[in-house]
This record gives sequence, C-alpha cells and structure tokens, in this order.
Amino acid sequence: MKIKQLYTFQAVCEEESITKAAQRLHTTQPAISRTINELEEFLGARLFDRSSRKVALNETGRLFLSKVIPLLELYDDLEHTFQDYDKKTPLRLGVTPVIVNSCLPGILERFQVSNSDTDIKVTVEHEKELERLLLHHELDLILMEGILENEAIVKVPVASEPLAVLAAPNHPLTQLPYATVNEMVEYPLLFRETGSSIRHMIDSALLFYSVSASPVWTSVSSHSLLEGARQGFGITILPRRLAQKDLDAGLLTEIPVVDFNLSCTNHVMFLQDKYQTLAFQSLVNVILFSAG
Repeated sequence: MKIKQLYTFQAVCEEESITKAAQRLHTTQPAISRTINELEEFLGARLFDRSSRKVALNETGRLFLSKVIPLLELYDDLEHTFQDYDKKTPLRLGVTPVIVNSCLPGILERFQVSNSDTDIKVTVEHEKELERLLLHHELDLILMEGILENEAIVKVPVASEPLAVLAAPNHPLTQLPYATVNEMVEYPLLFRETGSSIRHMIDSALLFYSVSASPVWTSVSSHSLLEGARQGFGITILPRRLAQKDLDAGLLTEIPVVDFNLSCTNHVMFLQDKYQTLAFQSLVNVILFSAG
C-alpha cells in the first residue's frame, strides 16, 4: 500500500467521481481507476459501489476512509513540519572573546541578509571549552584564533590576524624608534591566559629568543587587557584589529619590536561527520567571505 493510493482514494471519496478526482489530481481517469483497483487488490476488498454516473463508498470503504483520514492528516503534518526544518533549526556557533570583539558582528549581519529564517545561538568561551562542547555535539561549529589539533575536527583557515605590541602613549618604549624582545620583557606584561592560542604563540616566539615572560596580568578578556594597557599598567600583545579604535584615538600606541612580527590565523572548525545543512554551509561561506 502506497501513500499515493491513499491520497487518490481520498480524492475519489470526496469528489464522488473518478473524472473529478482525475482533474483535481492532474492525472487521467484510467490512472485513477488503475490506482483504486491496485488498492482494492492489496486490501482484498471492494471499497466502492460503482455506477455509470458516480462511485459511492460501501461499508468497507467507509470504514477504510475513517482510518485513512487521520493517517493522511498526520502525514501532511509531518511533511510540513520537517520540510523546512533545517532552516528553522538554530545554528550553534562557538567563538572566543577575540572573535566577538573583532569580526563576529559583521558575520552575523551578512548571514541574516540571506538566511533570515535561521537563528544563530552564540556561545563565547575559551578554546578548550569550545573544543569540549564541539566534541559533545553541543555546538555545530566554532570560529577562533589559532587551531585545535584534534583529528576528529575539520579545520578551515579563515584569515591571518596580525598581532600588535601595545602600550599607553607615555610608556618608555614608545619613545624609542624600536625595541628589542629583551627590552620588552623587562616591563610589566598583560597577557591572555595560558592555554589560549594567542598566549601559546607569544610564548613560542619568546622561547625562540631564549626568554620567558611572567605577566603581571593574565585574563581571558581582551578588553580587560586593552584597558590595562590604556591605564598604563603594562604592555599587552593582541590582534591589532581589536585595538584599532584606541590606536586611531591615540589611547594606545603600537611598539615596533625588532623581528617580533606575529600573526594568528583564525579557523572555522566542525566535526568530520557533521551533517551540513544549507544554512550551515551558508554560514561557513559567510565567515570565509567576511574574512576576505
């Protein structure tokens, strides 16, 4: 028994005519008759009393119709409910604080232009927590500076963010044409937390010069580090884009440090076996486009 047979049966019942049912279903009378005959053969029972002018349900047909109507209503409900389910299901995006403060607003705005039916739920966390949520299927994708090494995760490079050595305009090193790494680490440092991609990059670069840093501040909040630098508490190293307004306003100054040119590549990441809806693919494309 096929769903098409049930819809055809319902149409014939409601129209009380094979001709009218054929017109309603945009098919031919022989096709309607053939479908009804196949249904009756499957059931092993006659459903209609046929005459030259019309068809009428018999007792078996009326009983069968009473079962068919709620079944087709349920089928229609299922079909309509899940037809656009991908669009109606929110996408769960995880981002780091740096991403929130830099490119996230533009990404969300561009996505909504062509995906107004799909909401995005944003979770802001540090890298390790985002990785945990992704692996536990509590996030659909994440966007962060740096990269996660887990082999179960697909990593798509997005854009390279240059890092800047930043301090208040009256900091002693801003008075020099340039500074060295050794001179920089002699001053109080305001760094991201251990384990973050930016901190790992900075520590690796310092290790190349055989020096280590003991920051006086560590924070998961880039805004806090920028505020600390503005207030003259020390030097911070963060993506230049985060500090651009402060640099333009003269609240911060970038210190040129010899052979200390760092950049961090952002990545969009998701699980290898992730089912990619059209909205999911659209969001990834928007992220890649926004980075360009």
